[in-house]
Amino acid sequence: MSKISRRKLITTGIAAAAVSGLAVAAKLAQRHGLIPPDGRGIYGPGETVTYAAQRLLNRNTPAREFSRSQISTNPFANEVEPLGPEFQRFQAVRSQ
Repeated sequence: MSKISRRKLITTGIAAAAVSGLAVAAKLAQRHGLIPPDGRGIYGPGETVTYAAQRLLNRNTPAREFSRSQISTNPFANEVEPLGPEFQRFQAVRSQ
């Protein structure tokens, strides 16, 4: 007779299936781009679930996403109007 009970064998089998299922799900999510770049840390699981849900539910995202190399170091792409006299007065009052 075996020293392992049937109940323990079943629970061990279910736990092993769950762990392998999570591993497969993680691989598929990584392959299909469903894991965000900031998906680590304390908020990582929540960020990942939200990011993946948005990608799966809305394929035509309203906002474009850019890689870090595509983001300008200058804050404005176009010329900024010179600051007017109202701002100059406000700045003078505020600095006093």
